[in-house]
Amino acid sequence: MCATSEKKSTAVFIDLPPYTPPQRGLLSWLPSSWVPYAELIRLSRPIGIVIIYSPYLFGTLFAAVVSPHHPTPGSLLKTNVILFAATIFLRGGAVAFNDLADREIDGRIARTRHRPLARKAISPRNAHLFVAIQAAIWLAILSQLSDRCVHYAIPLLGLVGIYPYSKRVTDFTPVVLGFTVAWGVFIGCAAMDIDPIDMATDDVAAKTYALCCFYLSCALWTNIYETIYAHQDIQDDERQGVRSMAIPLKGSVKSVLSLLAVSQVALLACSGWLIGAGLWYFVGASLGVAISLGTMIWKVNLREPSECWWWFSNGTWFVVGSIVVGILAEM
Repeated sequence: MCATSEKKSTAVFIDLPPYTPPQRGLLSWLPSSWVPYAELIRLSRPIGIVIIYSPYLFGTLFAAVVSPHHPTPGSLLKTNVILFAATIFLRGGAVAFNDLADREIDGRIARTRHRPLARKAISPRNAHLFVAIQAAIWLAILSQLSDRCVHYAIPLLGLVGIYPYSKRVTDFTPVVLGFTVAWGVFIGCAAMDIDPIDMATDDVAAKTYALCCFYLSCALWTNIYETIYAHQDIQDDERQGVRSMAIPLKGSVKSVLSLLAVSQVALLACSGWLIGAGLWYFVGASLGVAISLGTMIWKVNLREPSECWWWFSNGTWFVVGSIVVGILAEM
């Protein structure tokens, strides 16, 4: 970065406090050399793990409903414990790779200026090595379930690699992120010995269509919460020329989010109809999600960053809970 750019960045943050090591919480107990890596994987913000893990959970529950083998609660729980453990490393590697790609941009944004790579607390070389280790551990854990899980995991690595750079070519990066995060639905099915490709036969084609509807509904959900999350930085993004879906939709964001929410609920309902789900599935996975998303979109003040964060982190629990209750009602 040239000297003029450095002075400009410094001027932007002249009234903001400098970086200070964590004084409270888990990170304050870690050795100082570990803190940058803990910050890199967002250890203090575990909601990201829940968000990324949710499609895996949905996939396992969907597979349990459509499977002719009727898996026991114990086997379902064991599979999800392993998938959750794997998700910890997937999330760590994904956000670290994202920060690697965005380290120069993050240094110019108020909320992200203290991230480890932006403040040069971790070198790019060490960060690349760290990402590789996280990915290797993630694949190693998935391999404990089945080779099929690994086969479905490989394409996800490509999607994770594409996402950070999609910000350079389009404002609609949540679309890319949506297809990436939702891929966990397929891995969750594979973990329960239900191969999404093998389901695409005449006798179970409806189940394949149902799974695709579920996948697309998760992708739309990602677009909703990611757009709300992006409003935390909208002023900095506009000033720095950073691409974000929140910017071109400015003035009509809630209308677009409402349309996405209606589409998500419709896809969940279509998935239930295709598998012959009963009333309680639609009460939970359709009505429950509709109420959760409707309340979030109606109540959130997109001009207030703290509210965007609150609804991003807490709204997740309502949506996930509604879908889980709806699917469990079918088991």
